[in-house]
Amino acid sequence: MKNVMSAYIGGLLGFLILDGLWLGLIAKDSYTQAMAGLMRSEVHIWPWVVFYSLYCLAIVQLVIRPQFSARQGKGVLLNGAVLGAAAYGAYNMTNYALLADWPLGISLQDWAWGTVVTSFSSYCGWRAQRLAS
Repeated sequence: MKNVMSAYIGGLLGFLILDGLWLGLIAKDSYTQAMAGLMRSEVHIWPWVVFYSLYCLAIVQLVIRPQFSARQGKGVLLNGAVLGAAAYGAYNMTNYALLADWPLGISLQDWAWGTVVTSFSSYCGWRAQRLAS
């Protein structure tokens, strides 16, 4: 249980830090410009809390736990990238398919980012559980 909690906290912290940098600094302007007509005037925080909490549970269960005993993190990085590509691809391609003003450029950018952030967050969680054990 200690390993699972360490993996969850490590993955969640990695995800929050990386995604905070991405959404708050690096890609903020491109997202805001591309989706200006779609943005709420007041952001709802609870959907983010739900997403981050559940997505990091999925990362632990599907990516990190199968690699607990691995000596290197290559499998974690690869499997995290696969999970990220699947999850963010489903989200972005569904939005692009269904929403009239959903920008393709943002979909592709976000899909790539989701692949990268899930991979690195998976590694952070794997590393945290290795340090805790």
